[in-house]
Amino acid sequence: MPQIKAYGEGHIQRLKDRFDAGAVSKQEILEILLSYVIKRKDVKPQAREIFQLSKGNFRQVFSVVENESIPGVGKETKVFFKVVKTFVNSFAEDAFLNEKIHVKNQKDIVEYFRALCEGTDREVVYALYLDAKNKVIMNTKVSEGTLTQSVVYPREIIKAGIKCGALSVVLVHNHPSGDPAPSASDKRITKRLLFSLKEMDMTLLDHLVVGGGGNYFSFYDAGLIREYSAAYRDVEEEMVNR
Repeated sequence: MPQIKAYGEGHIQRLKDRFDAGAVSKQEILEILLSYVIKRKDVKPQAREIFQLSKGNFRQVFSVVENESIPGVGKETKVFFKVVKTFVNSFAEDAFLNEKIHVKNQKDIVEYFRALCEGTDREVVYALYLDAKNKVIMNTKVSEGTLTQSVVYPREIIKAGIKCGALSVVLVHNHPSGDPAPSASDKRITKRLLFSLKEMDMTLLDHLVVGGGGNYFSFYDAGLIREYSAAYRDVEEEMVNR
């Protein structure tokens, strides 16, 4: 007597075979993922809705699964995707540290950072610590705030920098709104951090604000790092001449 397969099993197996050959779409990849947690059922409707709600952007899939109410997507599926998200973020973070990226390659830093905060709807701030050759030796999550703001404490960044022997720092944070233009608060924090680091013989090389679609704002490219450094020198000279 022939074995009767559960609904969708043959379809999913064909997708897996095509996946091995590199011939599947993003929506079909979602189907394969969903089949591991929603077993013995047709998951094409759920994959289609997740794909549409995320507008075909895999970076948005995790937040869609976590926050949207989708028929057939229950607690088990949400936990499964949270585990996948954690794995992806950990992989990106390990790659970031192991590849010893040079800070002049800002786009690589931005791409790695986007992977670290993938799917989040809050501002996340990371500090990258660099050695004498401008290679990343450590990164830390400085803070995780709200949709529109986060808190940065220079003393915590300095403490970590001293501990790992860093000579310079790059600050990176995201704007969940998608607009990378720095706020007045971003500018104040950057200037304050630059001053504080200089007091400890460390340098703020750049502050990158990451928006949507790969767009970002660089305080260095905009000339603000030079402007704040000049302001610091003016303060030093004023104190010396008193």
